[in-house]
Amino acid sequence: MRVLAVLLSLCLPGTGHALIGAFRRGLVWAIGLPLLRLAVLFAMPMSMVGVAAAFLIGVGVYVGGAVDVARRPIIRSSWTTLSLALGGLLLVSLVFNVVATTYYRTHYVQAFTIPSGAMVPTLLVGDYILTDNAVYRSRRPQRGDIVVFEYPMDEQRNFIKRIVGLPGDQIQILGRQVLVNGAPVAEPYLEFSKAAPALAGGATFCGYAYGCTPTVVPPDAYFVMGDNRDNSQDSRSWGFVKLDKIVGRATMVYWSWDRDRQRLRFERFGHRL
Repeated sequence: MRVLAVLLSLCLPGTGHALIGAFRRGLVWAIGLPLLRLAVLFAMPMSMVGVAAAFLIGVGVYVGGAVDVARRPIIRSSWTTLSLALGGLLLVSLVFNVVATTYYRTHYVQAFTIPSGAMVPTLLVGDYILTDNAVYRSRRPQRGDIVVFEYPMDEQRNFIKRIVGLPGDQIQILGRQVLVNGAPVAEPYLEFSKAAPALAGGATFCGYAYGCTPTVVPPDAYFVMGDNRDNSQDSRSWGFVKLDKIVGRATMVYWSWDRDRQRLRFERFGHRL
């Protein structure tokens, strides 16, 4: 029973305590862990160091719960009492963990994978990124921010692009040059293909639905574009992104996998956006 209790604690803190009859102590571990995890995550800065520290602290708490179970005396209880207590603590632990994790991911930090090359070279296919979902509660999105948002044509999907135009801005696209309020925008982060489709009709050719003529961005909306301009479906094709559809601002790459070479891109770990 002792070994099983230790293994249960490593999987879900609190359940191992219930198995050895330490019901109240198990309840403290079951509820305390998700609360401690939230406190640590809120206190840590959003960086590779913060993410690593939160992970290590979480692992330490799981191990600590298992060690505590290994050192506690076993209290003999009836199988009925044991089953009810174990089931109750299992439910409490799962609910608290799911609620805490869901709340944090929805309101503060969320992880996404980059599936396409629309943001190359800033973001590569196989990059795993974190977004700050709380940043726009204290300030408005700014030009140059890389944001994750609900795709206007299918809100069940998330897209990631860079903000080029703010509410009230006048946007016009002349070939590969973007004009904001009549002035050309410097965009050193851009990448173009060798054969640019946008130039097929000349240096000022424009075949997009939005931006070919001076286009004003509506209130509480944004004009977004991919950094890989010749390979990006963005506001030029389907229009504007509303403020309330922005999920968060991309902040860092925490993991990256090169699918073509089948290797990790260690140089991408911790890359700030």
